[in-house]
Parts: sequence; C-alpha cells; structure tokens
Amino acid sequence: MTKSTIVMVPGAFHGGWYYSPIAQELRAEGHEVFTISLTGLGGPKERPHVAINLDTHIDDVVSLIELENLTNVVLCGHSYGGLVIAGASERLVGRVKSLIFFDALVPANGDSVWSTFKEFGRERFIDASPDGLVTLPPPGVDARARPHPLATFLQPVALSDKAYAVSRKTYVLCARDVGSPFYVVRERLSQDPSWDFRKLDSGHDFMNEAPAQALGLMRDILKAG
Repeated sequence: MTKSTIVMVPGAFHGGWYYSPIAQELRAEGHEVFTISLTGLGGPKERPHVAINLDTHIDDVVSLIELENLTNVVLCGHSYGGLVIAGASERLVGRVKSLIFFDALVPANGDSVWSTFKEFGRERFIDASPDGLVTLPPPGVDARARPHPLATFLQPVALSDKAYAVSRKTYVLCARDVGSPFYVVRERLSQDPSWDFRKLDSGHDFMNEAPAQALGLMRDILKAG
C-alpha cells in the first residue's frame, strides 16, 4: 500500500488523543499521521476565551500543514471537525489530496453548527454554557473532554468551490444513530456521484465504540486512493 500523510481533526470537546487507537496502528504501518488538538481543547492549562472562533480552528490546521510542509494530505474530520477540514481545504488547494468526513458536517458556504443543528436541539449548547464563552461536554463523553469554545459553533464558514476540489471525497456514516443530523448530511450528499460513501456499525462516538472497524475502514479508504 502507498503510504499516506494523514491529518486527523477531532470533533467538539475532544483533542487529538481521540484518534490514538487507530493513529498508532496507522503509524506502525508506515503512514505519517498527525492528530491535532484545536485551540482551547489541548489540555487542562488552556482556558478558552472569546477570541477562539471557527477561523481559529481552521488556522490551527492550516498552520500545521504549512509549517510541517505537508503535501498530498488526507484530511479527516469527525463531527464538528467537518467544518474545520472544509475551511482548511479551501485554503490549502494543492496540498490536500482527499477529504474524509467521519459522521461529520459537510458545510456549504455560510453554514455553521448553529444553523445546521436548528432542528436538533441546538439550544442545548447555550443551556450548557456557564459563561457565554464555552459550552460544557455532554454527559457520558470521555473524561478528557474539555469545554468547547462557543463561538466556533456560531461562526459561519466561508467556502467556495475550492473547498471540495480534491481527488477523493469520502463520507462515513455511523449508522446506529438513526435520525442524527449526520443522517441528514448523508442524505443531502447521496445524489452527488463525486462522493464515496461508507458505513460504520457504531454510534457517533465511533473511536470508543468501534476502533477496530474504524481502522479497517481507514485502510480500505487509503487503499482506494
């Protein structure tokens, strides 16, 4: 198998550690794998503040790829991370080879978490905010999860056709969460022949629920180019 350069962006509340179960295996197989913790989500000493928005997180990914001088990048995002990788791809034309959305948002220009979740109880983000700056992790997530900067959910993403101008686009649906907003995303994309569609037999928290299956799926996607 051709070895790949992979950048993995976690979803809301999580850091790069989320991907550790498969990142270690992929590295052992010879792939170059970067798992990024976005600003405000990197550890106990960080304190999110009002300046952290979606652009901040897109800058995190763009800066990593540019500073490491990475090319032919396979850019992966989970959940909220779909907004981030779309925004980063917009700015990294020529460096990103393919995009993988794991049960993630696939935004159009002007979309945000807030606008996308309007039918899925988006008010809980506000209800779970102690200070108007962050929103607390939902019950039941990993103990390492951190409060998430609220402005990243509210800011619309700015995109053009360049965001998805890559050689391969893959959408992975976590099939157990029937009726989730990510089912809606999958349905919206289903008529577009430029997308490769896959399924995981897991809920949204696929890395904790089905890491072995996720690793196998990543191998298959990487083999396909």
